[in-house]
Amino acid sequence: MKRIISTLLVCVLLLGCVFTLASCGKTVSGKYELKLTDSNKTVYDFSMGKVTRTTTSGIAGYTKDTVTEGKYKINEVENDKFEITFTWEVDGKEEIETVSFSEGEENGVKYIKLGGFQLNKVD
Repeated sequence: MKRIISTLLVCVLLLGCVFTLASCGKTVSGKYELKLTDSNKTVYDFSMGKVTRTTTSGIAGYTKDTVTEGKYKINEVENDKFEITFTWEVDGKEEIETVSFSEGEENGVKYIKLGGFQLNKVD
């Protein structure tokens, strides 16, 4: 009986450690959009360390969507200053892109800033 209780307590402690370590990393989730016009916009869809970027470009009624998939990681550079590093899969090769990152809420709309561009949450 003591062995079962000890084993159970060890499992609970290990599970607590896993949740503690998992909560240390900064993440973002949901869809964020940078909209220049209805036919020119970029949407980032973040989910569990992965990101999909859909760029829509158009002119005179013609639009083209370009979808790029990859991974992301948010790193703290200084106190309360962050960078986001994207690793994109392009034509079978990895392209790495690092830009400044911040997030907030203004007038009830959540947003993130990538580089100097503000993307509003749409989902």
